Amino acid sequence: MENIIKIKEHSSFRGAYSGSGDLELYGSFEGVLKINTLYVKKTGKFFGKLAAKNIIIEGEVSADIEAETLHLKPTGLVDGDLIYHNLIIESGGLLNSKRVHNMSNNNDIIKFKNNN
Repeated sequence: MENIIKIKEHSSFRGAYSGSGDLELYGSFEGVLKINTLYVKKTGKFFGKLAAKNIIIEGEVSADIEAETLHLKPTGLVDGDLIYHNLIIESGGLLNSKRVHNMSNNNDIIKFKNNN
């Protein structure tokens, strides 16, 4: 079993990270993230670009997202464009997006384009 990376409450990360593991976000992350599974906990805040197979959001995300499965919990908030295969929004979860696109006919959607 792989270790889970944790960014604790009152901690922050700024930059880019790409890995095959999982990340639990209790603090803040600003930048670009590509990972297997991201858990944004109630105190967690993410800003930037995000690509993951699974994303579970209890906190706040202000990012363009590409995900196989996005699960928005009752306390979760997403602000940004969304490309996904599976979308679960529990009652109370908020999605604010100008573009929401279901890619269920594509096999591999986790691809970031360099927009530098």
